[in-house]
Amino acid sequence: MNSSPSFAKSPVTTSLLDETPGPEKGRRRLSADQEDIVRLAIEAIYCARERPTISAVHDHVRACCQRDLHPPSWKAVKARVDQSDQRRLMKSREGAKAARQQFAPVVGEYSAEYALQVVQIDHTLVDLFIVDAVSRQPLQRPWLKMAIDVASRVVTGFYLSLERPSSTSVALAIQHLVLPKDSWLASRGIEAEWPVFGLPDVIHLDNGREFHGKALVRGAAEHGIDLRYRPVARPHYGGHIERLIGTMMGAVHLLPGSTSSDIGSRGDYDAQRHAVMTLDELEHRRVSRRRPRRLATASKYGLAGCCRCTPASPTATL
Repeated sequence: MNSSPSFAKSPVTTSLLDETPGPEKGRRRLSADQEDIVRLAIEAIYCARERPTISAVHDHVRACCQRDLHPPSWKAVKARVDQSDQRRLMKSREGAKAARQQFAPVVGEYSAEYALQVVQIDHTLVDLFIVDAVSRQPLQRPWLKMAIDVASRVVTGFYLSLERPSSTSVALAIQHLVLPKDSWLASRGIEAEWPVFGLPDVIHLDNGREFHGKALVRGAAEHGIDLRYRPVARPHYGGHIERLIGTMMGAVHLLPGSTSSDIGSRGDYDAQRHAVMTLDELEHRRVSRRRPRRLATASKYGLAGCCRCTPASPTATL
């Protein structure tokens, strides 16, 4: 008969294994005074907006320990920081907004069960200089307004221009979203399929002035479209369109004339001097390089060729 105390207490085979020396996992070896010093150091030093390091907290702990009190190790201090309320620490060090974005549950992020249930629209300044079609001299960076179907992640329409976002550019983007694309593709000599069109149930927008025009509100109501706006300072509510724009800008950064996403990564590269694409050429590239996999996804959700009382002419659109 085995006389192991561990086996007698818990008669399973793992009880016969040699016990690991040292304290039990999770057991704290610091005294109450040491714990108090570390806790106060975290509050006084680590929670500052200057975002001090663990080493700074440890130095403070060592300075606070009296001669008869052995200072805890750096690892012990770090363990207490890791075991603290991380959301509260981030709020103290980086602000309430950063803590909310990092730890708040993503409540209300849009999802959709079928095609054209929810379409998100947003715009961005393209990270690329374009050139004049005649002189080939650099002009400026164009603005791109895009619409994406949330269910299938398919681009349902866009509008590319040199004009800043306005109620007109919003209307033209929605017109492109709603109408069939065959004649639009043919007029530009683009040999590609884009069987995506129709009136969405919901258009999800940010809070820019161009999205609050009276004509947009009246037109949406006339065609049975519900306009919904993102809550302020809640970027995850527009996650689908934001990710799409980010992916597209990543591809743009590989083109000549790209400004990159920040000055640091650009170095001494002169984007205007290297610009070679016209607005039409950029638009052609944008459409012709769409991925077939997305159209397959569109068919899965019933979006390809989808139509819900689609207007027959541009005059009937928003």
